[in-house]
Amino acid sequence: MSGRSSQLDMSVALGRRLSAAARCDRKPWAYSLQTAGSMTSSRTISLLAFCLCALPASAQPPAPPAAPPPPPPPPLWDAQVGASFVGTTGNSDTASTGADFSAHRRGLIWQIESTATAVRSRTDDEVTAERYLGAVRVQRSLTPIIGLSAGEKLERDQFSGIDFRSILDGGLSWALVKRPQWTLDGTTGIAWLHESRVTPPNLDDPVGNFQLLSRIPFGTAGDTTQRFTYYPDFRTTSAYRTEFEITAQAAIAAHLALKLGYLLRYSNDPVPGFEKTDNTTTASVVLRWKADTPAPPR
Repeated sequence: MSGRSSQLDMSVALGRRLSAAARCDRKPWAYSLQTAGSMTSSRTISLLAFCLCALPASAQPPAPPAAPPPPPPPPLWDAQVGASFVGTTGNSDTASTGADFSAHRRGLIWQIESTATAVRSRTDDEVTAERYLGAVRVQRSLTPIIGLSAGEKLERDQFSGIDFRSILDGGLSWALVKRPQWTLDGTTGIAWLHESRVTPPNLDDPVGNFQLLSRIPFGTAGDTTQRFTYYPDFRTTSAYRTEFEITAQAAIAAHLALKLGYLLRYSNDPVPGFEKTDNTTTASVVLRWKADTPAPPR
């Protein structure tokens, strides 16, 4: 036992001497390499951290382009007169003339609008179409959405069997949509219809007046309007009438514009001997004036 312990003690002592010799034999440049390696690793880690921080900023998408400015508000007042003419001679002798007028006054409380149109067509000295229409409407705002409305509409169209037609109405106006890019107004009311026909009997009936009017501006150069009107007859339910009109107008100079229009009229119970549907398409050059002051917001 004592011999084995002596051998173990000698082995341990020998191992300690070898370890000490190895530490003594380590060269100074080994410590330099270790320090340089540590500095290189630190620089690499710092560079990676900088790249990771800069990556989200460079990966962000570019800012979207600025939205176009909204169209300007309507003027305090405006008026315009339009005219059109088409004529042929020679193998055919035809002439078609048209005229229209409109005016608006937009106050803070009261609004007034008026329109008038005339269409006449002739072939070989014989009149083949003739229609005259005039309307005026007054509105008073009660709230930003609801107002009072009253109007009068006069019409003469013998080629549809109407010597004279008058519609006097009163009711409510509705500002349904008020955006710079789109406005939508409505009218609901009751009316009295007087109609003198080319063939009796004449009519004097209570009717309704329900209308939607949409306007979409094209910047400062023009706009388009869409109108739908429904006239129910409270005495004869089958004698209802509808109208659909669309117009587009674009400026070609400061006071000059080109206007296109289409009007569809439908009468479910027309004058006997006449058709239910009438269509009118117009193209005219418009001379217009408007105020420099914008209309007050409603």
